[in-house]
Amino acid sequence: MVDTSGEKCAPVDTDVGPQAPRRQPRNSASWTLKLLVAALCAIWYFKLWPSAAAPAHTSTKTPSSNTRDSVWSQIKPSEKLEWHPCFYAGQRCARLTVPMDYHRPLNESADHPKVHIAIVLVPGRNRTDDPLSFGESPLLLNPGGPGGSGAMFALGSGQQIQGVVGTDRDIIGFDPRGIGATTPKANCFAADDWNGVAGQNMALMNRLTWELSGHDVGLVNSSNVALSKLDVRARALAKLCQQVSDESGDDSIFQYSSTPNVARDMLSIVHAWDAWRDAAAETAKSAQPHPESDQMNSNGDQSLQSTKGKLVYWGFSYGTLLGATFAAMFPDSVGRVMLDGVVDADHYVEPVWRDSIVDSDAIFGKFFSFCAEAEDKCAFYQKGDTPKDIENRYHDLLANLLQEPKIVTNVGGNMPAILNTGDIRMVLFQALYSPNLAYPAVAQMLQAVYTGHGLERWISPLILGGLCKDLSLPVWPDDAQKAVMCSDKRYKLNETVPELESMFKDMSTISSFADVWMGLMMGCNDWTIEAKDPPMDWDDHPARKPAPINTSFPLLFLTNHYDPVTPLYAALKMTRKFAGASVVEQTDGLGHCTLACTSMCTIRHIRAYLNEEKSRACPISGTATITRKMTLTRSGRHLYNTQNADNDDSLLEGLSVEEAHMMHSWSQFRRSFVEHKMNAQFGQYQKVRRPVLGLPELTTTVRHEKCSAHRNTQ
Repeated sequence: MVDTSGEKCAPVDTDVGPQAPRRQPRNSASWTLKLLVAALCAIWYFKLWPSAAAPAHTSTKTPSSNTRDSVWSQIKPSEKLEWHPCFYAGQRCARLTVPMDYHRPLNESADHPKVHIAIVLVPGRNRTDDPLSFGESPLLLNPGGPGGSGAMFALGSGQQIQGVVGTDRDIIGFDPRGIGATTPKANCFAADDWNGVAGQNMALMNRLTWELSGHDVGLVNSSNVALSKLDVRARALAKLCQQVSDESGDDSIFQYSSTPNVARDMLSIVHAWDAWRDAAAETAKSAQPHPESDQMNSNGDQSLQSTKGKLVYWGFSYGTLLGATFAAMFPDSVGRVMLDGVVDADHYVEPVWRDSIVDSDAIFGKFFSFCAEAEDKCAFYQKGDTPKDIENRYHDLLANLLQEPKIVTNVGGNMPAILNTGDIRMVLFQALYSPNLAYPAVAQMLQAVYTGHGLERWISPLILGGLCKDLSLPVWPDDAQKAVMCSDKRYKLNETVPELESMFKDMSTISSFADVWMGLMMGCNDWTIEAKDPPMDWDDHPARKPAPINTSFPLLFLTNHYDPVTPLYAALKMTRKFAGASVVEQTDGLGHCTLACTSMCTIRHIRAYLNEEKSRACPISGTATITRKMTLTRSGRHLYNTQNADNDDSLLEGLSVEEAHMMHSWSQFRRSFVEHKMNAQFGQYQKVRRPVLGLPELTTTVRHEKCSAHRNTQ
């Protein structure tokens, strides 16, 4: 059993090398945990946008399809922040114009290429039309990817985040260049002369046709020719993207989508926010003194150090790489920067991210032990099972599926569907991102596949004919993930099939999920579009190791003990790159980013970091105890409990009303984040390669995890 005696703050050893080991809760049958397979990217765009619940104080009526598509087109881009009502009541949108090439400023020539950044603002409490009623610095978000839509992330989760960090804080989500509603888009399937909705529809149909044609190839080890087929497909798409880029010449967005350019855009957003408020202050000053002081932070606290002109930010997964890049480029412009689910920047610029999945097998291993402990509450359990029995049954299932894929015909649209091992493996890997939410549903899915009963409940093929109409989407699919990820590499990937096979075998010694991860890595093979700026300046080569970077305020890194794609060692390593930086580790946390679990300890540290003058620190020796008895629910019996424990008041015993609200907001935020994160990470990679496997959401307890408090590490 897990110790439930309380939360403890333990020192974190950061002396590791680069290769160190490393909405209201609902009944389980009432909704679907979406986007657990890449095919659900299509569902995300076509059916479920926005993914999360509407803000609590607004109408929950979803805008019509035409309204969604036209919101951004109706907003005129501007070099200043000009806010427009959009989507739900109280939320505002803007399109901020910045240079595509920061070496060619906008004011030098009207012909210089421009980027129009789509921004969603979720105002804090008591905001009016007066800019001075807003906080000194908004909290910018990036959900990761690369390729995730920060605008849609803020739209779906902004008020939940405010419930965690404070309702007085303004939230901003933006679509990085090439992504989402920001224009121009990095879209390899679109042609310059394809205008309007009809042109977008044509590009979408081409994309879906291409992606669906690759389904039967499977993963890299699905057959003795799968890797070579995936390689030629990667090279074909790279060639298509190069062709589209060449058509735009020196003004191609593909050449300017790298992470350093997005970091510059974030500084532009900060400066535009300041200019928006300053202009109002000047107007107010000429009329009469304004009652508010510019030294107030977003919570109205005049004692805090001013963050004017500085970035206040929360980045997840790839968003941590973006935040760290900003801090390295503009160290004097760091206000508060939280990096959650930390990417190893030195590893990121390598040809493949070999060590990223070092924790994935350990996390998946918990599925078998949790299931055995839960017994009949786990759908994949049989009487008397040990964890090994369940694991053996799982391997038998995969072996049988490899020999004889499942065929389902009684599905909608009169279209058969084929389920293969690659589909199952993709679902399982994505479930590692949030085991607490996904594992009970995974057990139900595996049982359906194992018995062959009820498969039609889980599989839904994509019917292209249903898209042959005047389709309008809030965000059209793009290829920004490749444009960013491949351009950022200091060392390009351009390997032969035998060399790729060798890389895969090497990766397989680290994790059994190398079959999934290698497919993502191969997406950059033979990518020939060169970023205009030099490759990212991250590298652990001795000649390039700088001294720790001094930032105007220390960075805060957040991590789980086990993370499927951003392991603990990466957070510890990145913390040492920045003077005074601190790290919070959820010591019993499983999953990607701290949102995979629910911890009052973590919430307290986030609130303290954002709202206190100095970053808290634990002494290097000794412990500090937070006086509250925590209820840890990592066991399988709790994990598969059918009782709706999110509404169990005993779990909130000892918390103040405000803290109970924060826990509830975090739980809602976690669910919407899981959907958005899986889309950001895999939707852009797989698009609709897989048939849809819709996993009913499990009902779980509110998981209070232990976490060690952050401390100065220098």
